[in-house]
Amino acid sequence: MKSISVKTLLIMVATVFTVACSSPRETEVPGAVDINGIPIPTATPVISPVPSGATGGNLKVVASAEIPHLDVHQDVQETLTALGPGLAYSRLLRLRSGQGDNQPNLLLECDLCQSWTLNENLAYVFKLRPDVRWQNLAPVHGRTLIADDIVFSLERLKTNGWPNAPLLASIGSSKALDDLTLEVELSLEDADALLALADGHVKTVASEVVSEYGDLKDAPVIGTGPWIWQDVGHKQGMEFIRNDNYFENGLPFLDGLSVLVIRADALANGPNSSALGKVAAFKTGLVDVLSVEPNEWDLIRKESSDFQSIVSRRSGSGIVLTMNGQTPSLQDASVRKAVFQAIDPWDYLDTVWTGSGFASVGIPVRESGWLLDRQEMRQKFFADPGKARQLLVDSGQELPVDLEVTIRIERTGGENVAMEERLLADLTAVGFNPELRRMNPVQFNEFVIGPAREYQLAIGSLPPTSTTNSYLYGLLHSQGQWNLTGHKDTKLDSMIEEQSSEFDDATRKKQLIEIQRRVLDQAYLFSPVTGASRWVFNNDLKGFEPNTALSEYNFWSRTWLNR
Repeated sequence: MKSISVKTLLIMVATVFTVACSSPRETEVPGAVDINGIPIPTATPVISPVPSGATGGNLKVVASAEIPHLDVHQDVQETLTALGPGLAYSRLLRLRSGQGDNQPNLLLECDLCQSWTLNENLAYVFKLRPDVRWQNLAPVHGRTLIADDIVFSLERLKTNGWPNAPLLASIGSSKALDDLTLEVELSLEDADALLALADGHVKTVASEVVSEYGDLKDAPVIGTGPWIWQDVGHKQGMEFIRNDNYFENGLPFLDGLSVLVIRADALANGPNSSALGKVAAFKTGLVDVLSVEPNEWDLIRKESSDFQSIVSRRSGSGIVLTMNGQTPSLQDASVRKAVFQAIDPWDYLDTVWTGSGFASVGIPVRESGWLLDRQEMRQKFFADPGKARQLLVDSGQELPVDLEVTIRIERTGGENVAMEERLLADLTAVGFNPELRRMNPVQFNEFVIGPAREYQLAIGSLPPTSTTNSYLYGLLHSQGQWNLTGHKDTKLDSMIEEQSSEFDDATRKKQLIEIQRRVLDQAYLFSPVTGASRWVFNNDLKGFEPNTALSEYNFWSRTWLNR
């Protein structure tokens, strides 16, 4: 992503708008126009309504790994961030919960702020909530949160060499204009810049704790969030109690959260050891809710139907199928298109992945409506073996066409093997001669994701991205860090660059739909199993609507028990 001056960004966008987190109405900027006299786009603010529910009770959940330490800024581990000490902290912004079928979503709302404005100098100005207090523990002693706390935290996160520093690449300097007003400058032409401030890793910590203890690895966990960390030793589990002084009145509903750690090696060695342990814990009542893989889902369904389940969809994660357009046999787009037409990813999802996940180009988007719809994808680009065979014949290559298929080996259940078998059979049926090559994650990263790109067709985990621009620039721009296909598509590059600084949602949505069409039309890559988390939980758990994008965790404070 290219770096630009604030002045250049101002000329291109010329936008002044306010996003108020306390109102669902469109914000108007009366008479506002850009330098060409065109009305400035307005923003549509969103806020999750305060839910209703019963108070009390303790919820028992599962984590799959022990936390390395207590410093939420110095590690990217999900347990630490979204199910461990991270639950005690707040952020400037967060993602909206309670969207149900409207996932994936990256809808922003305030956490520590009340509103935000993009001013004439291309800096975001945040008005903070006046009622936020630190948890009443030494050395912070329940004082009021001020803007300097957020400035301190953002600068600490940017520490050179720290793993979360890249999250703030689009964020420039920040300063407190007064105790309740924060200014944050942009450093990159990035319409996703605010998403960095909502990422679950970008937490606000107290400077007093860092000053007294040097870092937070073995320091008291003191935040402004809905949960208060209980220091009970975290090797086998973690405990939280509700913060009675939390700034969202009535939340959290629960009296406490208990987190049980079940590691992959908790039982006898084998690929299903963790699955067996988690399922047993759920069935025996040791835990009330857990996220399950397809093999774990099968185990639970076989034994009982007395539970509820929900699928939370998340773009930017999951599995990618990509083709190296630099290899002679795949330089012709018609051959790549034949691969797409040979397979039906929705059939794979239903029969192999038990409905966990969805097919897409993989791009993280603001709302599900920004994704190319299933009907168009399937009718134009997939699931037509007859068309696949004709494309191969028309390409002029001698049939069958040799095709090396590189699969990343994962320590999961049989779904990966089943997918291998289906894919090879479908490719063979239309005129390919597929040869399977399995690789462990280290090998896969070296030969597929790395600069060598020594592969033809590959299937494996997506490189880590969490925003629209990080995905498009990382995986699909010709100069991207992980340009998996090796393309030199200047038209696609231009489309990616144009949308990257588009601050009007309606315009950007149209641009992203066209980008998805371009990627599929050229058969560069797609995600046959875009990320999703299937959760199972007891029938007495209510209001549970998880959105796990950007390591979000706010939903835990909004669920309740009907006991």
